[in-house]
Amino acid sequence: MAAESEPEGTIKINSPCINLEKLAHRTDYLPTLKTYTNPLQHNPFFLPSGGFHVTPTDIVLRHIVYDISSSSSSPSPHLAYLRAGPRKQIFFDPTDSTRAAIVNCGGLCPGLNTVIRELVVGLWDLYGLRHIYGIQAGYRGFYSTDMAPLQLNPKMVHGWHKTGGTLLQTSRGGFHLQNIVDAIQCYGFNQVYIIGGDGSMHGAVKIFDEIRRRKLNVGVVGIPKTVDNDVGIINRSFGFQTTVEMAQEAINAAHVEAESAVNGIGLVKLMGRSTGYIALHATLSFMQH
Repeated sequence: MAAESEPEGTIKINSPCINLEKLAHRTDYLPTLKTYTNPLQHNPFFLPSGGFHVTPTDIVLRHIVYDISSSSSSPSPHLAYLRAGPRKQIFFDPTDSTRAAIVNCGGLCPGLNTVIRELVVGLWDLYGLRHIYGIQAGYRGFYSTDMAPLQLNPKMVHGWHKTGGTLLQTSRGGFHLQNIVDAIQCYGFNQVYIIGGDGSMHGAVKIFDEIRRRKLNVGVVGIPKTVDNDVGIINRSFGFQTTVEMAQEAINAAHVEAESAVNGIGLVKLMGRSTGYIALHATLSFMQH
C-alpha cells in the first residue's frame, strides 16, 4: 500500500550530513488526500511488533561503504532514499473500492509467479483488498481488446509458486503511454504494481508522470525483476540466486570436461549486460568447493 508523503530536506545524523532524495508522491498534486490506519494494526493474524512500521527518518544510503580516512574535513552530503516498508498511515481504504493491477513485463525470471502470488495474498489477507487484477501479456495487456484483466484471489494463485515462467504471460515492447494510462483510468485502478527490468522501470516512471499530469489518484509501485542483480539500493533482486546456482552447474560441467582432456580449457559465457555479478558470484562459489 502507498506510503506516507515525506518532506524533502537534509537530515543530520551525527556527521556527515545526509541529503534525502525527494520522491514524487500523489500528495504533491492531491494535497487533500485522506489517510487511513494501516489494517495490519487490527489484523488478528498479523501483530506488528515495536519498530515494525517505517518512520519518516528510516533511510537507505546510496553508498554504504566509504573510507573515512580519505574524506575531507567537510565531506559532501551523502545521498539517501526513504526506506520502503509498511507505514502506520496509508492513503487507500482497502475495504472500499480500491482496485489493484499487477503486470509483469520483459523476459522471464525465476520466482516471478511467486512474487505475483505473494502480492495477491498480501493485499488480500493482510490489507483486506478484494479487487485485484492481473494484466496479461505485459504493457500491451492494458489496452489489448483480446486480453481483459484477470481477476485474482488467493485461491486462484494458491499453487503458482510451484510453476515456472509467468502465468500472467509477458511480452516485450507494447509500451503506448496514452493507451496504458487511459486503460488505468477506464478500469478505475488505484494501484499499479509493475514487475520488470530496466526498460519496464523507465516505463513505470513515465506512467506515473502521466498520472500526475492528469491528477489521478493512482499509486505506481515498481518491483525490480532482473537476474543480473544490477539494480542499485536493493540487496538482491529475486531470481539472482537461482541464476548463480544454474551457472555453477555449467561451470562444474566445463571443469570436468577440461580436466578430462590434455591441456583442456573450459569456457562458460554468462549474461550480465552492464554488470558481472552472475559471473563473480558463480566463480567465487565454485572456488569454495
